[in-house]
Amino acid sequence: MADSRIDMPGFWRGLSARLVVLTIVFVMVAEVLIFVPSISRFRVDYLSEKIDAAYQATLTIRAAPDGQITPELEAELLDYMGVQSIGLKLESVSYLMLGRPQMVEASYDLSDESIPVLIIDAVKTLFGPDDAIIRVFGTPSRGTQGAWIELTVPSGPLKAAMIDFSWRILALSIFISVITAGLVFLALQRMMVRPVQRMTENLISFREAPEDMTRSIEVTRRSDEIGIAQRELAEMERGLRQALRQRTRLAAVGAAVSKISHDLRNILATAALVSDRLSMSEDPEVRRQAPVVLASIDQAVKLCQDTLRFARADEPDLSLTRFELAPLADDVANALGESDLAPVNWENDIDASVVILADRDQLFRILLNLVRNAAQAMKDKGGSIRVSAERGEDGTLIDVHDSGSGIPQRVREQLFEAFSEGAQGTGLGLAIARELARAHGGDLELVSSGENGTCFRISLPDRA
Repeated sequence: MADSRIDMPGFWRGLSARLVVLTIVFVMVAEVLIFVPSISRFRVDYLSEKIDAAYQATLTIRAAPDGQITPELEAELLDYMGVQSIGLKLESVSYLMLGRPQMVEASYDLSDESIPVLIIDAVKTLFGPDDAIIRVFGTPSRGTQGAWIELTVPSGPLKAAMIDFSWRILALSIFISVITAGLVFLALQRMMVRPVQRMTENLISFREAPEDMTRSIEVTRRSDEIGIAQRELAEMERGLRQALRQRTRLAAVGAAVSKISHDLRNILATAALVSDRLSMSEDPEVRRQAPVVLASIDQAVKLCQDTLRFARADEPDLSLTRFELAPLADDVANALGESDLAPVNWENDIDASVVILADRDQLFRILLNLVRNAAQAMKDKGGSIRVSAERGEDGTLIDVHDSGSGIPQRVREQLFEAFSEGAQGTGLGLAIARELARAHGGDLELVSSGENGTCFRISLPDRA
């Protein structure tokens, strides 16, 4: 026998590991979205500091005698600030304060602070050559109104500073993502993952031994979706256990009933032979009672046959054919014979043009059960049975209407249940009839029942 045991997945194949990985990934994506504007702002701040330092240098130069400084001091200032040249513009007049004009790769205006432009400029610098010279324009944060500084700066130190900043951001992002993932993992592990795992373990355990009541899930007082799922799962398990117990008992009872019915049918067959001989007796009283005995034996044999058929539940597959419905109704009346329909007026009100697609034998059994029940209900007082058919929106509707006294209200609630309390006989006729109707994709229902009679309706869907 194959092992049906289901093993729970390990940590790395379970929901917990996926939760940790997804949390880290989502945090890293968020950090990337934060990093792009951050690196562009870092570049602007870096160059803005150069602008402010250069403006301070121009103040020193302008304060010197004749605005001149020694070449050694000029070189020291340029090296200290990390620039190649400094230009100053005051009142539309430009001055080359330090250094010499340089060939530049690109020019950037820091006064344009639109986010897309800053991001594009940062990307160009970060992925550009290390030995490039760039020109930068901007106003100092503090200084003379209208002052404008122009610098030529090597991109190598700027790029190195940006890369260093990027590494720091990356390390901080990893640290934040790990801490966040850990906190989210611990919270969700307690609130969601572990309860779901317990429910999964319970389902596996229930599958292995559904009759074991000690394997019921533990229901908590949670009011959220997990709590609702726990309560519904517990209720479902209780219902399934009850259904399994009932099914097991019914199977045992069904097997016993089938055996008893089989043996009883053989006994009744012998009694029928004896009754036939009694009907040929010369005693008038015996001949008069013999048909009654035969009718009772026939009913008992039919009960055994219906019980066996219902217990086996081995109805053949549908064999769908197209046929006229009116002749089928006449065949039902002929099958019952005058003995069953003698006190009843039979009316076949089905139009000859009605043609349906169904299993003729199965539909015959449905109509036979309905008509026989109606005839038996009116056997003492008499009445009429009318069968009619009409086209509905989705198929054909077949009505069987009798003029009897109606079905008691207490019986209607369990009308289509086999062996129901209050049903005439075993109640197998209507139960089997509805089962056959639903096998066609339709249904059998009680439309009305009262002093004016009872009407059953068979609905059969259209088929292509």
